[in-house]
Amino acid sequence: MGRVDAFSIAGLDLWFSSSDHLPPHFHARRAGEWEIRVFFLLCTDRHLEVSVKWRDRNRSIGRKHLEALREAAVQFREEIMEEWEVKVDSRELDDEG
Repeated sequence: MGRVDAFSIAGLDLWFSSSDHLPPHFHARRAGEWEIRVFFLLCTDRHLEVSVKWRDRNRSIGRKHLEALREAAVQFREEIMEEWEVKVDSRELDDEG
C-alpha cells in the first residue's frame, strides 16, 4: 500500500493498493465511515467517477469531501498517474491483459 503524495485532504486517508487493478484509481477513506475508489482519469471539471467500497449505514460521503477529491483529481491528475504507475505492481496488470 502506498500513500498518495500528490495531495492531501484533511480527515481523509488516500492510498494506492500495491496489487490493484485497472482502471487507474486510488482509495479514499474517512475512518469508520466510508471508503471509495476514485477513478481519476475519468474525472472532469464537473464529474468525479467513484465506486463506493463500503460505508456506514448511517453516514454517507459528504459533498465537501467529494468536491475536494474532484478538484484534487483534476488538478493533480498527471502526478497521481505517475505515482500510480510506480506504486501499483505492474506485474499484476501484465497478467490480466
